[in-house]
Amino acid sequence: MNSLKASIYKDICLFLSLSGVLSLILPALVAAALMLGLNDAAAQERRVEPFRIAVYDRDETMMSRSLANQLRDVELFSAVTNLKRSDIEKKDASLLDAEGELIRDEKVFKSELFAGYAAVITLPYDFFYDAYTGDEKPVKVLLNGAMPLESAITAELTGSVAEILKSERAAWYAAYSLKAGGEFDTADFDEFCERAAESILDSALGRKSVLTNPNLRAELAASAKGVLFTCAASMLMLIVPAGVVKTLPDERRLSLLDRYAAAGGSFPSLILSKLIAAFILVFAALAPVVLILKPELTPASFAALFACFLAGFMLELALASLLRNTEQFMLASAALTAAALLFGGAIYPSNLMPAAAQQAGRLTPPFYLLRAVNGEQPIFKKAILPLLIMAAAGLLLFIAGEVVRRGVKRRAAGKGAEHA
Repeated sequence: MNSLKASIYKDICLFLSLSGVLSLILPALVAAALMLGLNDAAAQERRVEPFRIAVYDRDETMMSRSLANQLRDVELFSAVTNLKRSDIEKKDASLLDAEGELIRDEKVFKSELFAGYAAVITLPYDFFYDAYTGDEKPVKVLLNGAMPLESAITAELTGSVAEILKSERAAWYAAYSLKAGGEFDTADFDEFCERAAESILDSALGRKSVLTNPNLRAELAASAKGVLFTCAASMLMLIVPAGVVKTLPDERRLSLLDRYAAAGGSFPSLILSKLIAAFILVFAALAPVVLILKPELTPASFAALFACFLAGFMLELALASLLRNTEQFMLASAALTAAALLFGGAIYPSNLMPAAAQQAGRLTPPFYLLRAVNGEQPIFKKAILPLLIMAAAGLLLFIAGEVVRRGVKRRAAGKGAEHA
């Protein structure tokens, strides 16, 4: 126990150099500066300038045209352009794939047809009919990365309308089930769907409070705080463990680990001491960030924070086992941290990135921590479990690296004995 305490104390003291202290306080300073910016923006009540969106209507029904027309009544949209497949093919057929879907590429917004648009909303074929009969189809939204705020607002509004359509359809379907007593007649059901259609559409699109939500600014501010907190927490959970385990390659190369073992210390206890030291430093530095940003954290969110810490530590530990010296490790760790923050959505919205970057983001801790902070449900399945799997993968990679290294070392020692 004394050796464990001494090792923890040693790791904390080694970390608390000038650069180490700066890495601990930097996230809090950045959070404070950005929080002041958010408060200033809220105090000035800045208004989002109206912007243009397009609707790619693959349904081509009266109701899909009605949807586009009602969107034109939203003050937030300066223009809503309703386009059919033939309209896009006439202008630039390369924007569509073989199945008539709009390609998911930034070149869409560089084309003459969609230049200056914040988003393109695609209504799939038979969308409204399928919604009423229970076969839900996704509404695809292509967002313009050059207009991140406008894109985020459009995605939020589209999701709100889709949720209303879904809930209204479920209510009508339940009403019919109760009326029919579980015995469905095709002709009667089709007639019922036709009568329900207009009511559902009016309910979804007639709720102007959804599209001109007075609380939208507060919701966007809360979302921004969640992203800022995720960014600060992720920085700490990657940079601090890197600072604690950075000595491991040099300790191994200089045979300090062998001396530690000869003095009665075990290798697992050494790793445990580094884990505890990193935990103390990370969560001590995280406390002022929480006090500054005041994110809405639940017990499940705190569990996700701990899982994210484990994932960050184990990934840095695995990286340290693969590299020969501290300099190589710090360069690789810096690249890993930058990539994780960027692709994980902590710096730039991941849904505005190319598809390959979005897939890469799913391999980073910040991606899942952001899910937890945003309260995505179920939080264990969507955030905590992936982080624990990531931590386990890092630990297994570290163990595999150590086993291979010790095997090589034994073979080298055996060859040396033979030559002697």
